[in-house]
Amino acid sequence: MKRWIAIGLLTGLGLYLFFLFSSTNVDLHEARAELNSTKTELESTEGERNSIKTELESTKVTLDSTETELKSTKKELGSKETKLGSTKVELESTRTELASTLDNLNTTQAELESKREELTERETELADLQISYEGLMTGHGYTIKDPTYNEMMRFLRADDTDKTKYIEDKYECVEFSTDLCNGAEEEGIRCAYVNIRFPDGRGHAIVAFNTIDKGLTYVEPQFDDLVSVEIGKYFHKCIVPKAGYYYEKPDYDDTIEKVLVVW
Repeated sequence: MKRWIAIGLLTGLGLYLFFLFSSTNVDLHEARAELNSTKTELESTEGERNSIKTELESTKVTLDSTETELKSTKKELGSKETKLGSTKVELESTRTELASTLDNLNTTQAELESKREELTERETELADLQISYEGLMTGHGYTIKDPTYNEMMRFLRADDTDKTKYIEDKYECVEFSTDLCNGAEEEGIRCAYVNIRFPDGRGHAIVAFNTIDKGLTYVEPQFDDLVSVEIGKYFHKCIVPKAGYYYEKPDYDDTIEKVLVVW
């Protein structure tokens, strides 16, 4: 009996050990599979780490190269900044020289214009002298002479007759014309007394110069205005007023009927 009990116990123990071994073997296989999986993951992670390390090393090389380029660029920028500063100084100097040159040019041009005006005036004077000489050689007076147009205008500008005050019945057109003729004769210039007659019997006195280069020229001595005398035309329409002035029509008919020129 005891024998069968011992056999039963041994059989049960064997079965237990068998099942325990089977279970342990399964766990071992699972653990080995998990270990292999973990190993594979570790190897993969190691590969990734090596790849990342390679990339980092490559990135470091790139960064080192970039840093070198940045240093070189910074050096170039510094050099260019220095050149830019130097160029700026040269530009300011050039601008100053240009302004000075421009001032000198303006001064020179002003002097040139002044010399040109002087030259023109002298050429005019020389032409007047030439015309006067030719006039004398062809018989235009001896003690007094017919002027050139410019000589006449210079005389009128210098003469003060037109500045005399008009006084009715005392100092009128006759006196103006007489004084201007006398003043011209004192300057050696031939001047004519001109009497103009109107329809109602009234008259008016002006003067005339027989200029060598522009012919007979009439002048209103009260204002030194030129007069384009024409028979049948209103006298106030014949006067050439200065800029900004005009002559009004008188309260009588001033149509020119007759012109008497007395030398």
